[in-house]
Amino acid sequence: MRRVVILAATRRELAAVQSVFGLFGRIRRRRIGTFPHYTGRRNNIELHMIPTGIGYERARVATAAVLLAVAPDAIISTGYAGGLGPEGVGALLLSSRVQDWTQERSTHSISVDESLLTTAALAARDAGIGWSKGPILTVRNVVWRASEKKALAEASGAIGVDMESAAVARVAAVANVPFLSVRAISDKVGDDLPMDFNLWLSSSGSLRGIIELIKRPSVLHCLYRMKCNVDEADETLRRFFNSFVMVLPSHNLPPHSDLSVAVS
Repeated sequence: MRRVVILAATRRELAAVQSVFGLFGRIRRRRIGTFPHYTGRRNNIELHMIPTGIGYERARVATAAVLLAVAPDAIISTGYAGGLGPEGVGALLLSSRVQDWTQERSTHSISVDESLLTTAALAARDAGIGWSKGPILTVRNVVWRASEKKALAEASGAIGVDMESAAVARVAAVANVPFLSVRAISDKVGDDLPMDFNLWLSSSGSLRGIIELIKRPSVLHCLYRMKCNVDEADETLRRFFNSFVMVLPSHNLPPHSDLSVAVS
């Protein structure tokens, strides 16, 4: 039995992975510290699924906690991404490496596991999903303006942007655990998001977000359109992970062992 940890920022993003178990599959619900922890078995693979919360720091803490609790054979960061390339909504992005741009003037890059990447590409092919391979960029804040995304694309050469992959990759690299980031595009490089979602992530976020909606009721229509985009990204991830768990048993994961390295 091999252990694979899959982390996503939200429960909705994790639902695509949980669909692997179908309507009658058994998923056990526990906790690792403050984080919900879902486990299930399929095709001789033990999946550990954790919603980390949004952002770099939450993802870092969750990854460190699950590494020590589970001692996995592989770690995958998944969920939505803003597009930085020509790919459309719902396109599957497989990371070739993760670029950490969460600090000013930081261009740290972390490579993914090539064998996992090959397995993911085979899974996408078997599911009939088109995919793109390239760098994934991680930033601190929601990139909601098209102009911001275009600037990031030109500066980084990345194909997608998120807020968690680099944190997961860093912790996995310290522990020498194979890592991969798999994302689906929820908004294209030329699209503005309906509003500045950073409002909702601040300490007074809910109030500020509600005030913004009251001031601009037209945003509600844009939010519905964004939901449709997210539904399309969900379907891509669902199809991918249902194929991935079929292909993964042939992937030569090393046996899991107790971690001997401290994760900070």
